Amino acid sequence: SGVEVRVTPLRTEIIIRATRTQNVLGEKGRRIRELTSLVQKRFNFPEGNVELYAERVSNRALSAVAQAESLRFKLLGGLAVRR
Repeated sequence: SGVEVRVTPLRTEIIIRATRTQNVLGEKGRRIRELTSLVQKRFNFPEGNVELYAERVSNRALSAVAQAESLRFKLLGGLAVRR
């Protein structure tokens, strides 16, 4: 539901906030490693200079993006929206 970028002199930390962190991490952390290498190549970071983290959204009710995503899945699945 959001991304936070922290730049320090030694490295760049990218924190991905999601309701389902397992989707971001992938099997045995495979997807997060793929994302890290893609970001390094795309933005020309030196090897080991960028780190990606996945953080769970603490309160889904307060996240507009999480609510919209939930509503989308309910509408596509044909479920009752108000549940």
